[in-house]
Amino acid sequence: MTLHLDLLLHNLVALCIAIVMLMLLSELVVRVIHRAYAFVLRSPTLENVTADERKTFRSRVRRRALVWVALVGAALMAGAAFATYRGIRALDVAKSAFVGLVGDDPALAKMRLLTALGIAVGALLVDALARGLADGLGQAVARSKWLDKRREPVAEVTIRLRKALRLVILGAAAVLISEKSGLAPGTQRTVLLATYTLGAFYVSRLATGIGYLLLDVIFDNSTRLARLESPLRYLGNLSHLLGITKRVVDYCVYLTAATWVADALTPDTWLSQAGRVGIRIIAIFYASRVLVELAVLLINDLFLGKVAEENPQTLQQRKTLVPVALGFVRYAIYFSALVMGLREASIDPTPLLAGAGVIGVAIGFGAQTFVGDIVAGFFILFENLLLVGDLVEIGGIQGRVEEIGVRITKIRDELGVLHSIPNGEVRKVANHSRSYVNAVVDVHVPYEEDVPRVRALLTTIAEKEVEARTGAPPNVEVGVEELNEGSIVLRISARVPPGENKEMNDALRNRVVEALCKAQVGAPRPRKAVLIDSNLRVGPPPKREIEESAPVAPFSPAQDD
Repeated sequence: MTLHLDLLLHNLVALCIAIVMLMLLSELVVRVIHRAYAFVLRSPTLENVTADERKTFRSRVRRRALVWVALVGAALMAGAAFATYRGIRALDVAKSAFVGLVGDDPALAKMRLLTALGIAVGALLVDALARGLADGLGQAVARSKWLDKRREPVAEVTIRLRKALRLVILGAAAVLISEKSGLAPGTQRTVLLATYTLGAFYVSRLATGIGYLLLDVIFDNSTRLARLESPLRYLGNLSHLLGITKRVVDYCVYLTAATWVADALTPDTWLSQAGRVGIRIIAIFYASRVLVELAVLLINDLFLGKVAEENPQTLQQRKTLVPVALGFVRYAIYFSALVMGLREASIDPTPLLAGAGVIGVAIGFGAQTFVGDIVAGFFILFENLLLVGDLVEIGGIQGRVEEIGVRITKIRDELGVLHSIPNGEVRKVANHSRSYVNAVVDVHVPYEEDVPRVRALLTTIAEKEVEARTGAPPNVEVGVEELNEGSIVLRISARVPPGENKEMNDALRNRVVEALCKAQVGAPRPRKAVLIDSNLRVGPPPKREIEESAPVAPFSPAQDD
């Protein structure tokens, strides 16, 4: 029991000594940093730093010093507890470590210790100065008019810059201390690995933050490029690629950092080679995506430009062909990117393409319907049966054509329902949008009316309405369509442009009603004759005899007595 109490007291004394030395060292470092910071602020470049900012910096240094003292003190307490549990005397271990470090040359050991202490103090000083300079630089950049809308990203980049500088400075100091102190090679390699890894991570975060900021500024000004008449206007229409561009920057920066760490620690290994291959593959697929977007803009400009807008029919045909052309270009670019990516990964795509051909043939026998839809789609496109925007009727479905693909055709009906019809099922097409359509209105006229007069009146009304709406010479026919039991059916047939038949029908009905009322043309009435054949004879009703009865005596209470 006495032995354990002596060991506990011994380790407590060692812990107290270590904590006191740690606090003295912390206070020394804080004072040196404050003095150095005050000296640096005398420079004319930093004369705009306010007193509040200086006070904030000093309090931040003091606060961080206390945090480090608390963390190291907690580690020392844990070490003392562990040493007591294992029966180890902390001062004896420290003494033996110092003797091992000093060796046979106390002067050399003293020089190493002073060098390590100087490097540590210098690193802390440089870190504090770098943080102050980073804050000043961030504030100066934030005042720029180009970054007026990017205050928060600039503040985030400033924070990442401070962290990256701290990791680089302290990591470099740790590597120098391990080398100057003559530590074991394994320990030096561990310190070097940790420094490279942490430094690469925080520098990568800084690089991605700067990249995000630059991309935001570039894409914010892309609208100016879109208004140009030069080919640069295509680049101005790529603002929707901001998200994928940021992800590509992330992947490339972190892969580059990992490759650099692998080259620094284990040069010429498969890790560094894999990193380079990954960066090239990412660049290939990102370039393919950009090429696809540029191809979309270029094809739309070529097919749907100002030349096509002068001719509505030509514009309609080109709208039909644009999705097909875009599909072929998109598949070609992505297929080429896939082949290039395989080659970068040292994979020969020739056997894969041959195998894909065999598999395609095998699938083709079981997908004849799919192939039939594609073939039918080509015939629909090349024979010009349908165009985007046409009013058609296919398989009992009537509506506007919204898209004609290689495999399916999409039609939206009057209720807004979108129907997808496989091209192989397009057997019979009724197209209401070619050349002309007829607006047809039936008018019922009584037999008593002057039919030639009514026909002439209807013809005049229809010709005036068609000419007023279309501006073209009217082509109107009025004839007897049917003879009903109560009226004569006259049909008005007026040739109008495609898609205007419903509006013309409504207008003609209104005009016909007004004209017939003014001309006092009567409405048709049903003509029906009712014949009744019966053998019944109707005579006078039989005489009824009514017998008179005696009068009823009124109720009297006396009679009841």
